[in-house]
Amino acid sequence: MHTGIGRLVVPLLVMLASATATAQRRPSPPPAAVDPAQDEARKHFEAGVALMNVENWEAALVEFERSLELFPTRSALFNLGMCQKALFQYVEAMATFEQFLDRYAAEATAAEMDLLRANIAELGTLLGEILIGVNVDGATVAVDGLEVGVAPLSDPVRAVSGRHRVSVSLDGYNPAEREVTVTSGDRVTVGIELTEIPHVGTLRVEANVADAEVWIDGALAGTVPFTATLGEGDHELRVAASGYVAQTQSVALVTGEQRIATVSLVETPGTDPVWFWSMVGLTGAAGVVTVALAATVMVKDDEFRSTEFPTTAQYQEGRDLQLATDVCLGVTAAAAVAALVLGFTTDWGGEETPPDSGGEAAAGGLSGLGAVVGPAGNGVGLAVVGRF
Repeated sequence: MHTGIGRLVVPLLVMLASATATAQRRPSPPPAAVDPAQDEARKHFEAGVALMNVENWEAALVEFERSLELFPTRSALFNLGMCQKALFQYVEAMATFEQFLDRYAAEATAAEMDLLRANIAELGTLLGEILIGVNVDGATVAVDGLEVGVAPLSDPVRAVSGRHRVSVSLDGYNPAEREVTVTSGDRVTVGIELTEIPHVGTLRVEANVADAEVWIDGALAGTVPFTATLGEGDHELRVAASGYVAQTQSVALVTGEQRIATVSLVETPGTDPVWFWSMVGLTGAAGVVTVALAATVMVKDDEFRSTEFPTTAQYQEGRDLQLATDVCLGVTAAAAVAALVLGFTTDWGGEETPPDSGGEAAAGGLSGLGAVVGPAGNGVGLAVVGRF
């Protein structure tokens, strides 16, 4: 029990209470109507004064708060500040006394004003100040868990001596907190920086093929199973593996959420066997033509050498035949390579023999492939013919 404070404060309270009681005992015309709220406020005020006389500060504070809610008076407001001071609620007491100064300075007595200023001066020696700066306007600022305003704060925050926790919060930003030490009569400056919460989500990619490649927005990102943090919004996901048809889809990510994309890859269908047999046929036909042209070149070369005076036309004919032979040889080689590749990629489906050479071609296939060699202008012509 704060007996020292009680001896200093109670005389004032009695004075204020007596002044109120005296004013109430003066003869006055009966009011036109009794205000129930004012009458109830008076009862709470008197109860508060009685509790202060026995230094029950907490109960007295409740009574004065209720009296002010019903019917505000300067006596109840001042006594509320004295209760707060007695309970070591120095910040709240200072705010209450300043409120008294704003509201009742014009009507308060000289004795009341002297007492008010003395208490304000005393509290000023017990309090320090925290000047709080925040890098984002609109953030909520709290000291020791109690909200004190919204950034930017125009005035410093009063605090009793000791350590205090300053916290700042704002939607879309990570909350920040700092601990500061305040001493009486001093001002501490603290700057708090909020960092924006990244607008990202998590994407996890799973597939039925181990180590399948994962491409995000056109760039190779890894292999399955794959997990990554990406910016919110739509992203293009592509999963590919050798021997399988690549799958592409769009995935939408939401900030703070995880999206699981499960991809089922299907094997790449083999090439139709008709293309393999077509290349085999082309290889054989081109090979026959190449051999025929090579034999013709040899015959023409012998004739050219045995002629005593060969003509320019004979010479040109030999060059044309040699060129045609080289072209046919290239076609033969290309067709042979294509047939070899198709042999590994063809979906045989149990069919490993060519269609009946004498019958109709399979549906959509190529049959009757052959080569024709004959004169063309001044040289020799090559034609590959077939029937679908």
